[in-house]
Amino acid sequence: MAAFLRRLVRLSLLVMLAAAGIAIELLVFPLIGQHRRRSIIRHWSAALLRTCGLRLRVHDDGVDGTPGTGESPAGSLALLAPGRMLVANHLSWLDIFAVNAVATSAFVAKIELRRWPVAGWLAALAGTVFIERARRHAVHRVIEQLRERIRARFPVAVFPEATTSDGRRLLPFYGNLLEAAIAEGADILPLGLRYRDQAGNPAVAAEYIGDTTFVESLWRVLGAEGVVVEVHVLTPVPTDGRNRHELAQELRGLVSDRLGLPLASRESGTAGAFRVASR
Repeated sequence: MAAFLRRLVRLSLLVMLAAAGIAIELLVFPLIGQHRRRSIIRHWSAALLRTCGLRLRVHDDGVDGTPGTGESPAGSLALLAPGRMLVANHLSWLDIFAVNAVATSAFVAKIELRRWPVAGWLAALAGTVFIERARRHAVHRVIEQLRERIRARFPVAVFPEATTSDGRRLLPFYGNLLEAAIAEGADILPLGLRYRDQAGNPAVAAEYIGDTTFVESLWRVLGAEGVVVEVHVLTPVPTDGRNRHELAQELRGLVSDRLGLPLASRESGTAGAFRVASR
């Protein structure tokens, strides 16, 4: 009964938040610049996490590379992000909002997302790069768009696993999209994402894997209590003269070390345990 009441209250608030997002998009965004839009999206994303019952904690290495306390969304990520690429492990649809709540970034998403109500509009306004997977050379066009945003000091964020996992292992990182950062000589900020329940264990409610639908995932999240999403911000990694495959391996190792996750191959995962992130 308690979980049902939580779902009822949170779902009602979520509907109101979505309505507010539509109103802002239609009435406010046409009148303001990109900087203020990004600020609104950051606050809206943080509000969405709170509405879903999640607490956000940011743990960072500090702007100068020294350990930081990082218990607040106002950590150093917002200062470090402009003109860089953010690279993170991928567990849930909530990941985008967790990152955006700290530093509004341009993500790569399937073109179908652009037609989703509220989420599609906000994604486009946040600078999302949409990819048409069916088209040849789509990745090359995405890389060019990412380079444009990096040159404009607009943070870009990618999930190199290209799929969500259960958070108990780290899948191989693909290096294709890292080429945008390498071509622009932009540093890469590794991020480690993790969801914890009240006991400090991996939060099953936040998992978005296998045949789980978005509605099923949302329903579980809204009924959960005490879920914390952690964003671990590591020290920037230079890309000058780097090979994208070697760089991907280095970034994977850094995230693995920070989160204490074992490295797994795609073949070693349980059948059906992982899903294409853009589904």
